[in-house]
Amino acid sequence: MKKIEQKVLKFIDRHNLISAGDKVLIALSGGPDSVFALYLFYKFSQRFKISIEAVHIHHQLRGAEADLDEALCKELCSKLKIDFHTVKINVKSFAKTNKLSIEEAARFLRYGEFRSIAEKSNCNKILTAHNMNDNTETVLLNLFKGTGLAGISGIPIKRQNIIRPLLSITKSEILEYLHENKISYRIDRTNFSNDFKRNFIRNKIVPAIKEGINPSLDETIQHSSEIFRTSNKLVFSYIEKIFKDFVSFQNNRLEIDLDIIDEFGEDVLGEIFMKSLRKYFTYEFSFEDYLKLIGLVRNQTGKKIELSGGLEAFRARKKVLIGEKTEEKEFDPIELIAGNSVEFDGRTLNVEIVDRGKEKFVATRNHELISADDLIDLFILRRWKPGDKFMPLGMNSFKKVSDFLNEQKVPSLKKKEQFVLENNNNIVWVVGLRIDNRYKLKEETKKVCKLWMN
Repeated sequence: MKKIEQKVLKFIDRHNLISAGDKVLIALSGGPDSVFALYLFYKFSQRFKISIEAVHIHHQLRGAEADLDEALCKELCSKLKIDFHTVKINVKSFAKTNKLSIEEAARFLRYGEFRSIAEKSNCNKILTAHNMNDNTETVLLNLFKGTGLAGISGIPIKRQNIIRPLLSITKSEILEYLHENKISYRIDRTNFSNDFKRNFIRNKIVPAIKEGINPSLDETIQHSSEIFRTSNKLVFSYIEKIFKDFVSFQNNRLEIDLDIIDEFGEDVLGEIFMKSLRKYFTYEFSFEDYLKLIGLVRNQTGKKIELSGGLEAFRARKKVLIGEKTEEKEFDPIELIAGNSVEFDGRTLNVEIVDRGKEKFVATRNHELISADDLIDLFILRRWKPGDKFMPLGMNSFKKVSDFLNEQKVPSLKKKEQFVLENNNNIVWVVGLRIDNRYKLKEETKKVCKLWMN
């Protein structure tokens, strides 16, 4: 048994997972892995000069069995005089609302509660009891999903304040230790079901590989994971340097500047997409998404695709724009009488007839002066539509609004949101961009109309 303990202790020292004075919150499910972690850290808490607490998350998925898990965890902590926290979460409801799988929803909520309890109890470290077999399953699952180098690097040994010291030992070693020390634990029967992808890998794929190819699969993958992590750190550092110059996020929309291809080549896009989506949308990037996005990059401006997870991507001029999928809003034309204002789309449009001689107004893109000599009092605000034409300021011929928007390099996403202001069946202002030349101020203009938008 000492051999198993020593493997964990050496792993902790090698990766500097624990420091004197740490307060460690142990994620305790009641299963063999977390129970082993609880007893081991209880036993060696003085050696490390740390204090420990435990938290149990009740997922409300397995009825009476989950209640028994919670009861065992409470009993163990009471026996060892360890402060115990328990939290109930509604995984099914959260998964349905956010269109996530049960596994994804449970993980998201679970880690959120870990962080919350750790903060409330002043724990500076959170320990999760992932073992070497868990890492094998994660690497294989990510390999099959095509998540790239980060995915096949496996479960991080340390990420922020979360530590995983049991990645140094196998499930069989944990069970052996618990059996020899007559320590009770619970078994989650859903682990034996093949309904979940991870369970299928655990129960079908891994045993077949161990039997037919490599009986030391877990150790081999653990060693490979450490190599991959080192490589991934180098790639991450490289990507981080160029990320800030070509990626931006505003108004809940991710923008990737495709000038990045000219400087670094198309191959860099996979890592850029992966990093961007994970950072801004907590989204697991797959190889299928990569193929879709590369196809979009190579496509013509204006193309739109759907990604999994409720995201969509647009190909704009020299950019790819990614955001959550939204339903297009209907917009009914609004009638506006001169001298009044109207609120629309989070903004306010004002139309006012002014005395030209007294007006000191300076025209800008959102503030314009036009001749009102040939206007009627009724204005109409609406979205532009195909076939719309106007005579841009400075021109003496008509131009389609669609062509004008292209020349102004208005992104595809924003084109359909463009408004025009109409008077007497003529467009007088492509709102925020250009007035019609027929309504510009002239020497002989008698009546002036002031347009401005907040």
